[in-house]
Amino acid sequence: MIALKILAGLILFIAFVVELTIMIILERDKPRNMIVWCVVFLLTNVVGGIIYALFRVVFYLKHKSLQVKVREDEVFKSLIAGELFENYVEPDGEFYEFNKMAFNANITTNNNFELIDGYAKFKENLLRDINAATRYIFFEVTKVNAKDFINIKDALIVKAESGLNVRFVYDRLNNRKLLKDLRAGGVKVYRFSKHNTVGKVYSNVRNCVSIDGKVCYFGNFNINNRQIDGKVDCINTYIKFKGDVVQDIDLAVHQDIIFASNKYIEYTAPKQENYANECKIQFVSNEINNNIELLFIKAITMAKSSIQLQLGEFVPTESLMSLLRFAIDSNISVKLMVPLKTPNLDKLYAYRAYAKELALYGADVYLYDGYICNNAITVDNDYVLCGSFVLDREHLAKSLQNVAIINDSKAVNYFNKLFNLGIENSYKIADAKYMLMREKFFKNFV
Repeated sequence: MIALKILAGLILFIAFVVELTIMIILERDKPRNMIVWCVVFLLTNVVGGIIYALFRVVFYLKHKSLQVKVREDEVFKSLIAGELFENYVEPDGEFYEFNKMAFNANITTNNNFELIDGYAKFKENLLRDINAATRYIFFEVTKVNAKDFINIKDALIVKAESGLNVRFVYDRLNNRKLLKDLRAGGVKVYRFSKHNTVGKVYSNVRNCVSIDGKVCYFGNFNINNRQIDGKVDCINTYIKFKGDVVQDIDLAVHQDIIFASNKYIEYTAPKQENYANECKIQFVSNEINNNIELLFIKAITMAKSSIQLQLGEFVPTESLMSLLRFAIDSNISVKLMVPLKTPNLDKLYAYRAYAKELALYGADVYLYDGYICNNAITVDNDYVLCGSFVLDREHLAKSLQNVAIINDSKAVNYFNKLFNLGIENSYKIADAKYMLMREKFFKNFV
């Protein structure tokens, strides 16, 4: 196929040269002018050909990258097939209807989780578990702020220097010194990048830490200095998992690191502790051929009495917006909280416009006077969808995300309490008919 394209290109180029030669012979103009025009035409074609060739090379490399990823996944899954223990239960009841839409993810019951409020507590817990690690530490993050990461960076370097397998995967990071320090300290650092068959780049918004396959941390680690320093109100929650669900999270982190490093990592599933509870958790990690939007569609369509959304960004697809409107028309209580402040200023007025539009249809919409780094969707006070995901049409289309579906009263009560506390520092949209011109503009622009 490539040879045929090259041959066709040569034929067209020869035809072009012949045509120019005929024009030079027949055209009655100064020879100097004709030569200048011929050179311009030739250079234009040569430059265009070089640009086209570069794009084709990039596309070819992206396609090969995807093929390598697919092969690695197949090898990885076959190698670990005999290593995994049965950690799932058979689908039963309405809650387990998610299993049909959530990419057939396991539903685990032997679990324990801790909801951590605030970055300071999160860092304290994470440092404690990093220092106690004995086998490996795998860190997968979208981006970090070097100033706030310094203690964690030092702890990772200490463990790497002691001989532990410490790997750090990032999606984008502007601080070269942080990467240089990690590499110098023995941490294996990789840049994450995925492409589909047409060369479309997929960003990674997964934020996970897996330690020894025993403990996993989940949440939005990408928060800036002002939020951490407490200069601006910020709602953020991190989740610490133990139990059978850790195996599913650990496997997903392993696969991402295998792809980023292009090297296979030996995997042995550790036996988890037994917990005397029935905490049902389903971990969902989408891939390039799985649309994470289907999970949120399923959650909305299954709601019977209430849907509560507390989101850092809200630029929904038309499908999600229509379903939320349908839920309101069906007398289902819909509550939405979005922030008045965000690092992504281009999206600020866009999701405020969508929020006002939803309020116009009868939803209770609140604008939180601060940042929201906590993404949670509570359905019917039965279960909550939380994790490192973004309810934004751009991210839904081309981002790799993680979602935990927790069917537990402790999690539901926690996120309900967090929402109610946020109302005290929020402005409720009373009249959504008035929409600022910039909100209309960014809604259409985004």
